[in-house]
Amino acid sequence: MGAPRGPAGVALAGALIAVTIACGGGKPPLTATPCPSPQATATPCPSPTGAPTVSPSPGPTPSPGPTPSPTVPPGVRYVVQAGDTLTAIADRFGTTVEAIVEANGLADPDEIVVGQILFIPTTGPLPSPTPPGAAQVIRRGDASSKAVALSFDAASDAGFTAQILDTLEANGISASFSISGQWAERNPDLVRRIAREGHLLMNHSHDHASFTGLSTGEAPLTRAERWEQLDRTDAAVQDLTGRTTRPYFRPPYGDYDASVNADLAARGYAYNVLWTVDSGGWAGLPAADIVRRCLDGAEPGAIYVFHVGAASEDAAALQRIIDGLREVGYAMTTVSGLIAP
Repeated sequence: MGAPRGPAGVALAGALIAVTIACGGGKPPLTATPCPSPQATATPCPSPTGAPTVSPSPGPTPSPGPTPSPTVPPGVRYVVQAGDTLTAIADRFGTTVEAIVEANGLADPDEIVVGQILFIPTTGPLPSPTPPGAAQVIRRGDASSKAVALSFDAASDAGFTAQILDTLEANGISASFSISGQWAERNPDLVRRIAREGHLLMNHSHDHASFTGLSTGEAPLTRAERWEQLDRTDAAVQDLTGRTTRPYFRPPYGDYDASVNADLAARGYAYNVLWTVDSGGWAGLPAADIVRRCLDGAEPGAIYVFHVGAASEDAAALQRIIDGLREVGYAMTTVSGLIAP
């Protein structure tokens, strides 16, 4: 899966600039049909960085006393949707832009992206949970802690999968692997090893077909065809590992729209997982450039996408990326660890 694919795959120059290039497709970020209206995740969670709100004491000015211990305000994690602004999100949850900025350590409040997960400190009743019926698009995880997720796409050859697994094991890192059904059928021992060593398994379709046809110029898959792609892959993975790929899906080429999100949810996939930083290895970048690109793109909550194929130098760059991230204080986890409420 390391080489560009589809008609859009030839746009290498654009692919090397954008950090949200479609999965190995070498095309500019797609303009998707807007997702359903913004909703909060159902489970409230504490803010690791928010400051307490202390109500003024009634009556005359009190005598100085002990400084109260900080308390953690209530709140929720919210997935940014198309058209969102911090002002609109703050109004929806009855909080302020300043409170959201502080809770998430945002350097620029004007730069939020679809799929980003924000902690929203709240004081009133929580909005209704996200209704079933559409997978949430995830491009970035929780930005309130200094952690990132390393993810690897596997849909072409086995390539450097064993070397990647060796590097992850040597560093004690759990990562995420989005696997196509055909890749699983061709590489059963590697799939079993991925599961045995505690990595997250994500569905990457059966034969890497674009669900929308955007990158391949072909007709969109029907709902029945999409479901077959999902079910065949999950069955292959379950037969090999006893584990399901639900609820995580990564779209081939990064192609999706609102109908894809609805079809994913109907088969039990709650998350349509994209990425924050594309290593560019699939496009032929040398290892040194991959390292530089990945370390320059580091930010709390970032989801990295790499490829296991022999055409990519991601495996050769991996140890230097891990060392560089750790040097500046980043922990590395799975996609599920990064987005879990």
